[in-house]
Amino acid sequence: MNRWLTRFVLAIPAVALAIMPVKVNSRDADAVLARTSHRIEGSVARNERNCGGRDGRPCNAYVEIGSPAARDGLIEDEVARWLDHWGTKGRGPVQRGLKRMGRYEDYIDAELAARDLPPSLRYLPLIEADYYHLAVSPAGAGGLWQLMPETARWLGLEVNSLVDQRFDVYAATEAALDYLVVLHDRFQCWFLALAAYNGGPTRIERVIRRHGGTRPRNDALFGHIRDRLPKETRDFIPRFLASVRLAGDLSTARRAASEKDPPERFDVVRVEGAASADALAEAAGIAEDEFRTLNPHLRIGLVPAGRSTRLHVPAGAGEVFLARFAEIPVGERSTMREHIVAPGEALARIARRYGVALDALRTVNPDVEPRRMQIGTVLVIPRSEGALTAGSRIATNPSPTRSTKGRD
Repeated sequence: MNRWLTRFVLAIPAVALAIMPVKVNSRDADAVLARTSHRIEGSVARNERNCGGRDGRPCNAYVEIGSPAARDGLIEDEVARWLDHWGTKGRGPVQRGLKRMGRYEDYIDAELAARDLPPSLRYLPLIEADYYHLAVSPAGAGGLWQLMPETARWLGLEVNSLVDQRFDVYAATEAALDYLVVLHDRFQCWFLALAAYNGGPTRIERVIRRHGGTRPRNDALFGHIRDRLPKETRDFIPRFLASVRLAGDLSTARRAASEKDPPERFDVVRVEGAASADALAEAAGIAEDEFRTLNPHLRIGLVPAGRSTRLHVPAGAGEVFLARFAEIPVGERSTMREHIVAPGEALARIARRYGVALDALRTVNPDVEPRRMQIGTVLVIPRSEGALTAGSRIATNPSPTRSTKGRD
């Protein structure tokens, strides 16, 4: 336990560094690869494989996780079942996931190499979210890595009514991979670490104590406790192994490589104080929809007041954006404002105070339940009724799509 705590403490600065202020920075796969190219080359040289990568060479799931337990008969049967599913009824979602994977795989590969993690972990977002960065599960897990809100906050991500970094692929990837390092150090093998990632470390610890506490912590222990885990967690390891095998298949890899989306390219900038997506998009010289697509972590298109916020703008536009944004008067940078709920205030009273319709106030605060609103809750107040016209993105799409996966 002491070793786990030590490693987690060491991991926290890595998460903090990911959100340190940056004026303008090219944030894409090329920038990350430049920082870690020597480590990637060393990793490839050691492993002599690319695990379903662009060269199409097959990847062996057993080699990737280094576990003889992957050859267990029951697990092999489940792997075969998932491969059959993805070859028939489940073909569509997994093919769309492999296509979307092109946007992020170089970045994720570089981050894996920087932590000396198995390259096959690049396929976790495939089984978690079909590589759809706005996926939200029925249980509330969100983003490419399907993090629960409380887990994301524990990992240092911001999750609130204005900003949800689970939908920022780059911030969420760094946090998720740091989490996987912690879990592997704690459980000492990948089967148990991945089971804990899916089902929660507390649950896995409890099952180990009850049914396998005297056994060494290795992948064979997962097989011993497997039947005592929830079905989704039992299936998680076979699904992961099947995804590696599927993507490493020669024909599948070649077909997917020809259809993959191009990598995302953008600049990273920071802005001070409140601003809304319409003003930010104008400074970036793009449509509001395009700006919001680049910044899915802004839940309703509002940058919080009183702080510095990291944003994405089109590649090469960072300096121009900062110059244009600086020319916008502070009072004109947002069509919305914030209100902190005081004792005795109700939603209807707040709406009257600012002269906005109650329905409009509810629209831009989708997570606030009027009867359960607490003192200190931060509400978003539209500046005027004009900000919520029928064609407004704020009115029609106030938060990330609540969907189980498979969207483009």
